[in-house]
Amino acid sequence: MIASLIIALHLMGVITIESATTSLYVAGALLIIAELGIISFGLLFINGVLAIYAGYALQVGQDLIFGIPVGWSVLFGIAFIEISVISIVVIVHLRLRNMKQVTGTESMIGEQASILEWNGTRGSVRYEGEIWKAKSNTDINLNPDDTVTISAIKKLNLTITV
Repeated sequence: MIASLIIALHLMGVITIESATTSLYVAGALLIIAELGIISFGLLFINGVLAIYAGYALQVGQDLIFGIPVGWSVLFGIAFIEISVISIVVIVHLRLRNMKQVTGTESMIGEQASILEWNGTRGSVRYEGEIWKAKSNTDINLNPDDTVTISAIKKLNLTITV
């Protein structure tokens, strides 16, 4: 996408061909180096190689990149594909981030547990076949087999609410 922006600036006459080729080389090198530290499954590397190739093609005076004339249609096509891929990745990331946890202690919050024994603010509960120590922030009277909600987990102790 960076290469598309640089080529667009050149085609609009905002930057000279020398500035465009230098910018494409620098952007390509930085994208390839960035791939080493950022896991993008080759997306940054491919964009870096394309930027370097586009800079080379402009420098030697070719109006062809991979045999395709460099023009607005190619530029918009490349930019559209890159924006589509980035948009899909962002949408998937946002949906996965908002999903409820299904493993670990984070998944237990909001779930129901059954009282085994209780005395004031402390006792033990059974959650999915396992026995946990539990406490409550208030003094409550609970009987065995009462159902409570897990509100927090600290180390191996559950905090419950009625």
